[in-house]
Amino acid sequence: MKRFVPLTRKINLIIISSLVVGVGIVIAYFAFTQNLSLRQTSQGNLRQQSDILFQSIKNAMLPGEAPIAVQLFEDIRLANPAYKIFLLRANGVQAFSDNSTIETVNANQDSRVFEPRKVLLQEVMFMEEDPNFSRSVRERRPVLFQESAEGKTFFTLYKPLLNLPKCTRCHGSTHTVRGVINITSDITQVVNQQRNNLLIASGFFVVVVLVLTLLLSLYLHGTLVRPVKHIGEVCSTVTSGDFSPRVAVANRDEIGELGETVNHMVEGLYERFELSKFVSSSTIQSIRDGERGAKAEMTLFFSDIRSFTSYSERSQVQDVVDSLNRVLNFQTRIIQQNGGDIDKYVGDEIVAIFSGQGKEEHACLSALEIQNEIMHNRERYNGLTVGIGINTGEVILGMIGSEKRADFTVIGDHVNIASRLCDTAKPGMILISEGVYREVRERARTKGPYHLKVKGKQGDLSVYQLLAMKRRSV
Repeated sequence: MKRFVPLTRKINLIIISSLVVGVGIVIAYFAFTQNLSLRQTSQGNLRQQSDILFQSIKNAMLPGEAPIAVQLFEDIRLANPAYKIFLLRANGVQAFSDNSTIETVNANQDSRVFEPRKVLLQEVMFMEEDPNFSRSVRERRPVLFQESAEGKTFFTLYKPLLNLPKCTRCHGSTHTVRGVINITSDITQVVNQQRNNLLIASGFFVVVVLVLTLLLSLYLHGTLVRPVKHIGEVCSTVTSGDFSPRVAVANRDEIGELGETVNHMVEGLYERFELSKFVSSSTIQSIRDGERGAKAEMTLFFSDIRSFTSYSERSQVQDVVDSLNRVLNFQTRIIQQNGGDIDKYVGDEIVAIFSGQGKEEHACLSALEIQNEIMHNRERYNGLTVGIGINTGEVILGMIGSEKRADFTVIGDHVNIASRLCDTAKPGMILISEGVYREVRERARTKGPYHLKVKGKQGDLSVYQLLAMKRRSV
């Protein structure tokens, strides 16, 4: 058997899952695009600045004004400490760190064009072992990458200065790259902003999911879960036999239509429940089983109120109805307690049937209890008495009647004999047939046999008056 899972839990799970996926994708997309935009902007600024520097250096180097380029680097570093700019030779050594370039240019010009520098750089950079630097020189194209150090994050760009034909007069034509511009930009603030964006987006995501989950849960609980639970409570109450509750229909939607349908169903069940009081249980069972007719061994029980016609003529209508119902009610209760089934009520007469093992004994015990009740409560039943006849044998059960109105009842010769025994029994008397007597004689006290002439029978029937009976020990 599957474990019960409340509908509220399922709905909340669906809501949270949907919001996590939906809202999460949207917020993640915007956070990603924002961070990507910051990253692309930083890279674009760095490339733009490298292009400006490239042109400035080229313009300064062509006329042989290398010191101007050196001063330019220094001015940029002083103006914006977030940037570090260096000019490297193709071998990875920082330019202007010695006089080798000046000596090469003087040798190519066959004259002393530039004077050697007396003051050289105190700290010299060597980038030859940097794979990004080597790739930029080898592929002769800019290389941009990100790196972290000492808790900070940097963008670093290597952009080669090509040895153009107009540059070979000073630098020679034996190499393609005559230098590499190295620009390093501190993007720690940008990275922190990206991280903050993610944290803000995550916090916003959690708040949005919680708020929407609460609002949607409250809405669905009010419009779906609570009405469905109420419908279930109504159905459970009806199952226990109380047909009074109804579903309160508040909205004109599918749940409202379901509530109205349940109300109509309860009304129909109540009507069928009331009608079942007028239909025997055997009739109901036959409808369920789809039976058309069958033979069966049964004990027939007939009980009829004596002198009821004269009583009804001298009494008020309401008193007659009340007295009749009291007599029929207690007889019905006793018969059903002993396993009998009320087949029909015919005026002041009850027709009941008993089946199964011990059916004769159960019918006799019912009859004795009924006579005992009447004898000790004559005033309660306004002096009314009954005569009872009991017979047993094979009968025919079937739907008897027309297509419009029919009843599942018993017919046959043994039914007629039981009816005749009831008609013959005097007030307070119980008459049983020979067949019933054979089944209960070891526990019953009887008088007889008496001989009864029955219409349609050639000989007399042997009948007995039942006086008392011992119950079978359990």
